[in-house]
Amino acid sequence: MSDEEILTVVRERCANILKVDPSRVTEDALLREDLEADSLDLAELHVTLEDEWGPLPREAFADVRTVGDVLARARELAPERLG
Repeated sequence: MSDEEILTVVRERCANILKVDPSRVTEDALLREDLEADSLDLAELHVTLEDEWGPLPREAFADVRTVGDVLARARELAPERLG
């Protein structure tokens, strides 16, 4: 899976969960400040990414601040699943 494909998955999931326009979901967008995500939204994002890529450690996204952080963590945790 290419970086662009990963970004597309994350962008679509974030936009759906946070009910924001996908164009707002950029790598430098702050999840809490710019996209108004709360802890429940981040937990839901974790679950939807597990649906896409398989089990991820519970604390996988505990310290992410930006969409770019989510992308980096996804690449770290699941390289074999992401191709």
